[in-house]
Amino acid sequence: MTTYRILALSAGLSTPSSTRMLTDQLTRETAAALGTGGAEVEVTTVELREYAHALTDAMLTRFAGEKLEMVIEQVRAADAVLAVTPVFNVGPAGLFKMFFDAVDMELWRGKPLLLGATAGTARHSLAIDYAIRPMFGYLKAEVVPTAVFAASADFGADTEGQADEQPLAARVRRAAGELATMLRAGFGEATSVADGETGADGVATGGASGSAAGGSAVGSPAAGGPAPGDSAAGSGEAVGGTAASGSAAGSGSAAGSGSAVGGSEAGDSEAGSGDETPSARPALDAEFSDFVPMGDLLGRR
Repeated sequence: MTTYRILALSAGLSTPSSTRMLTDQLTRETAAALGTGGAEVEVTTVELREYAHALTDAMLTRFAGEKLEMVIEQVRAADAVLAVTPVFNVGPAGLFKMFFDAVDMELWRGKPLLLGATAGTARHSLAIDYAIRPMFGYLKAEVVPTAVFAASADFGADTEGQADEQPLAARVRRAAGELATMLRAGFGEATSVADGETGADGVATGGASGSAAGGSAVGSPAAGGPAPGDSAAGSGEAVGGTAASGSAAGSGSAAGSGSAVGGSEAGDSEAGSGDETPSARPALDAEFSDFVPMGDLLGRR
C-alpha cells in the first residue's frame, strides 16, 4: 500500500490564527483526496513561530541547530509540502521568508508544493502570484497550479457579498485534488535512468540503461550502451566506444548530426583516422534564414 508523507508549514504569528485554520483545511482535504485510492497519508504540521529563534540563529551563523535540523529532515522526507503564510505589506511574513532563506535551496528542487495565504481583506490576494510564487519558481519546486488565498471574511462571512464568489471550501478542495494528482503522477520522486540514480550533472550513475539526460551515454554493451565499433545514436557521445558528434569509431555507423556509413563519415573522413569534421549545420526556419553564426563573422581563431 502506498504511503504519502505530507508536511504542512504554517507561518501564523498568533495562536489560534487564520493561517493555521487554512493550513488545517488544506491538510484535511489533501488527505481525503489522496485517501480515495486506498493510500495511507501521514500529515505533520509545523508551526514556524516555534522555531523563530532557531531560524534567527541559523541566519546569523549559517548553521542549523538541532531543533531546526529536525524540521529540515521532515521537509527532505516529505512527499509534498503545504506552505501557508499571512500577507504583510504585499508580501509573505518575515518568519515564512526566513525559513526558506535559512535552509538549503536544493531541498526544494522538484518538491511538490501547495501555496496558501491569508490576509484581512481580498485586496491582498495577488500577493501569492506576485510576491510568493516567484520565489518557489526560483527554488525549482513543483508548485500546484491553484494557490489558495483566504481573507478574514472567507472563514465565516455574515454579510451578503462579503465572501469570495467561490467558497473557500471549493478552492481548497480543488487545490488539494491537484496536489493529489501530481503525487499520483510521480512528481517529487527521485529522477532515475532505468534503475540508476541521476547525478546533478545529468549523468546516470550505476544505471543499467547506459543513457543519460545530458546527451552522454555511460555504460557497457550489456547495459545497453554502445560498444566499441558499434553505433551511437544522436549528437551525444558514447563512453566506452566513442562516437562523438561527427566521427564514428571503428566500422560502426553513427546516426545523427555526423552519420557514417560503412565506417566513413559524412564529411569524407575515414572513421578511426583521428580526423574530425564539424557536424552539419542544422536547417534553420525560414524566419532565421539570414542568421550568420558569430564564428563566421569574426573568423575562427
